[in-house]
Amino acid sequence: MKILLTEKPSENGYNQSLINAYSRAGHELTTGADAFFFSESLPDMVHIHWPESLFRWHAPKGLDSEQVSRLITERLDWFKENHVTIIHTIHNLAPHDRAGTQDLDVYRQVIQQADILVHHCHKSVELLAKSYPEIVAGKKNIVCPHGDYLIEYRSLSKAQARSRYNIAQDRQVILNFGRQRPYKNERFIASVFSRLKSPSKYLVIAGIFDNPDNSRWLRVRNRFRKCIPYRDRKYIYRHFPSEELPDIITSADIIFLGQRHALNSGLLALAATYKIPVVCPDIGCFREAMKNWHCEFYTAGDIDDAGRALQRMSEKIKHLENPDNSDWLAGNSWDHHVDRIIKALPG
Repeated sequence: MKILLTEKPSENGYNQSLINAYSRAGHELTTGADAFFFSESLPDMVHIHWPESLFRWHAPKGLDSEQVSRLITERLDWFKENHVTIIHTIHNLAPHDRAGTQDLDVYRQVIQQADILVHHCHKSVELLAKSYPEIVAGKKNIVCPHGDYLIEYRSLSKAQARSRYNIAQDRQVILNFGRQRPYKNERFIASVFSRLKSPSKYLVIAGIFDNPDNSRWLRVRNRFRKCIPYRDRKYIYRHFPSEELPDIITSADIIFLGQRHALNSGLLALAATYKIPVVCPDIGCFREAMKNWHCEFYTAGDIDDAGRALQRMSEKIKHLENPDNSDWLAGNSWDHHVDRIIKALPG
């Protein structure tokens, strides 16, 4: 089967893992937005991920937003007229950092044109139907759990990982990792951490600081945060290339997420791949994503409940030595992911 995947491999191992699984199953892959916009070769299937990627991130140069939107409409219509099956994976319920109504219009259009909607959990099917009831009704929905990150896995000791970041070996490290946008609730994470009763606790906030409020005060504050040797925490505001992921993830004893709202998070799959227990809010796909893995859940936005969840995990990991993630890996296989998509195709 000829498959056009609208994304190319990137530093996020998700795309390459999916490409590899399609290839292992014997399918012929073409990747990238250019193929979606300009190729006259008809695939059997188009697999779209982030619609905003087509509209903003990888839109053809020289076109304004209206022209890009019109081109996306024309291409979707062309594929449909030529009986190409359109698959759309639901990563979010709305575009990343939505800039205007056109983003949402494109988002809705891709959902409407899709023959099959791929979700990372059953809850996603329900939430999408509530968000877009008039265009989701009657759609074929399938659930394919978010795959693992074995593609970039590298085994190393916690001692090796911590030495890279000058973190003491006897600390209990609570890590929040990823692009530090406002919705990650860094202040909430710090408040919850302060409630943890553990003499060895150590908080690490790691990832690019990405806040629309790029004020001088924030820039100065972050410069001090990165330089000051805090007793119980460390801020590493920078980009982490994929080859460094094993180091920063392995340095942690617990990975902690602080979002109030979200549908999916690749950090959960990253944590389970590297056998790091998780504390996270009970939102979106998070509970299903952590099936067969060690996780404590809390009510989103509730500092006290999150503090209790973190305390429970802090005690639990004292008795977790080299936990087994084989059941989680089996349930989140990329080969199973692709197999479910292919079996859902019409005919």
